[in-house]
Parts: sequence; C-alpha cells; structure tokens
Amino acid sequence: MAGRSAPVVTLVPKGQEPEEQIDAELAAFMVEVNTVHDAEKLSSVDQIARLHRPGAKYFNMNPFEVLGLSHKATNEEVRKAYRRMSVQVHPDKNPDDPRAQAAFELVKAAHERLDEPERMAFCQRICSAAEEAVEKRVAKDKRKLRKEGADDAVPEDDPAKMTLAVKIMISRMFAEFEGRKRQLEEKDREQRKKAKEEQAEREFMEALAKREQKMWEKSRQKRVNGWRNWASQGGGKSKIPNKVKEERRADGSGYNTYNDDKGEDYKKGVAL
Repeated sequence: MAGRSAPVVTLVPKGQEPEEQIDAELAAFMVEVNTVHDAEKLSSVDQIARLHRPGAKYFNMNPFEVLGLSHKATNEEVRKAYRRMSVQVHPDKNPDDPRAQAAFELVKAAHERLDEPERMAFCQRICSAAEEAVEKRVAKDKRKLRKEGADDAVPEDDPAKMTLAVKIMISRMFAEFEGRKRQLEEKDREQRKKAKEEQAEREFMEALAKREQKMWEKSRQKRVNGWRNWASQGGGKSKIPNKVKEERRADGSGYNTYNDDKGEDYKKGVAL
C-alpha cells in the first residue's frame, strides 16, 4: 500500500529493538540468512560467492559460519573443513576471481581462531549463549500467550525456524563482541598515544634542561676565565699608600719628622 514504510529489520528480539536505523548490510543479512548453503557440496566459485554474499559482514564474524560448520563441530571437523576450503578458494586455483584472496584470508583467519582450544571454547560459548537466549525468549512468549488464554504455539516450534532464530542471535552476539573489541582497541590506541605524548614531553623537557645546564656551564667558564684574566692584570687592587711609621723627633717634641718635612705640623695642632 502506497505511503506505508517497510518494517525495520533488526537482529534484536521483538520488543528490544534499538532506535537507530539499521544499516543496509544488516538488512541484506536478514534477507540472505534464510538461504541455506551446504558448504561441503559447493564448488570453488560458489564458496567464494558465499563468503562475499549480501550481509557477509555479519555472516563472517562467526568463524563456524565461514567454514560452513555448526558451532558444535569437533576439532577434527574444523581441520577437515579448513583443508577443503583453503584449497577451493585459494587465489592460485582461482586466478581470474579478484575475490579469491579475500576469501582465502577469511578461511585462514577462521581456522586460526578455532584452532586454539581457548578461542574455540569462547566462540562456542557465544553460540551456546545465543541458543539459550532464544530458548528463554520462546519460553517467555509461550507463557505470555497462556496467560492471555491463547494457544501457546510460536513460529519457533518449527525446528527450521528455531534454527534460523538461533543463527540470527549468534550473529547478533558476535557483532556485539566485535563492537566491544573495537572499543577496547580504540581505547588502547588512545592510551598508547597519550603515553607516547607524555614520554615525548618528558624527553623534551629533559633535553631542554640538559641544554640549559650546558649553556650555563659554558657561560660560567667564560665568567671564570674573564675574572682570572682581569685578576692577572692587576685588576681590583686599590692604590693605598704605604703607612708611614710615626717616629719621635730627636728633640722629643712630637712625632713624625716625615710630616714635619712636608710642613704638616698636625701633632702640635698648628694651623697651616
């Protein structure tokens, strides 16, 4: 009907939808998620196409999805899927497909992630948590229907739809994990950037202090050398006349015949 907007597509369970607009990649995922692929039966071309299908951003966050496996797969099944797919999507086997290199990197990264026991356990825990979340939501919906006196049948009673709901929830949780990881990486980059700036500031101030100390030492040496040169040339010595020793006159009438000779009869108090 004209004038009516299409419903917003979201990974979040009904009643918990975010207000922000869903991006096109997520909308494409929600459409493509209904398509089931049997990875073991796909050709090289089809495997590459699967890894680049609409909504691939969300599909490829789940390493089990990349390898075409259930999250309950064993280590041997993971290794087997990797060996098969790494050959199928290898760039050397697909020289005319520019998407092959990216597909190969996705397969390699998924295997590396699941090849480590701790990381594989973490991925399986995400998937199990998603499964539990869907089961709790279904149980809640059924209780609500019974409380209202209605039949408690829900779409997820169909195993295929239950599997689809779990798959969507798994993708949602991996998306949340990737979002948090990016936040931590950004925070870590900011902290490292700040630490480098503080280190650069400290090093600059230390270099500046050393430069100032060196300049002070250099000017001090100049001052010392100047003082030594001035002192060696007799600088600073006052011209104080030698003190005249007072001696009694021969006739015993006073002192300082030297002053008498100069006409300074000061001992007698005689004005000149």
